[in-house]
Amino acid sequence: MNNKYFPFNSMQRLFLNLTSLVFILSFLVCSTPPKKVFETLKQLEGNWKSTGSVIVYESWAVENDSLLTGYQFSNRGENQLVLERYRIERKKDSILFVILRPEKAVGEDKFPLVKTWFGTFTFENPNAAYPNRILIDFENDSTFVFRKENIRGKKSIEFEMKKWKE
Repeated sequence: MNNKYFPFNSMQRLFLNLTSLVFILSFLVCSTPPKKVFETLKQLEGNWKSTGSVIVYESWAVENDSLLTGYQFSNRGENQLVLERYRIERKKDSILFVILRPEKAVGEDKFPLVKTWFGTFTFENPNAAYPNRILIDFENDSTFVFRKENIRGKKSIEFEMKKWKE
C-alpha cells in the first residue's frame, strides 16, 4: 500500500529492510576488533595434515600475543620439500597474513585481513603475483580449510586440514 509518507509497496519495503539488515550485519561482523580476531586465529597452533589425495602438512606456533608463525610442507618420497613459511601478525588495528618468500625470490607478500564471517578469515593483496587471496575457514577446533586463489576466486588450491599428532 503506497501513501504519501512511505511511497513503497510491500516488496520494495521488504527489499529495503533486507538490504539494511545485510549492511548492519556486515558492519558488525567486519568490525570485529583485531585482538579478538587474533585470539580466534590462535586455533591454528599445532600440527595439521590434509585429508585429500595430496598430503600436505602445516605447523603453527603462537610466538606471542601478536604473532603466529607457520610453515607448510609436503613429503615427496624421502625428501621433504618446504613449500612456504608464514606469519600472521596483529598490528594495532589490523591483521596481516605474510608469506615469507625464499631468499632468491622477492622478499615477502603481505595480505591484510579484509573480511571475517562466522569463522572464515579472508586476507587479500591484489598486487601480489599469486595468490591474491588467502582464506582460513575454521569448521571446528580440529578442522580448517586453507585456500589460496587469485583475486577472481579462480586458480584455487584448497586443503582441508585436520589436527595431527606425530
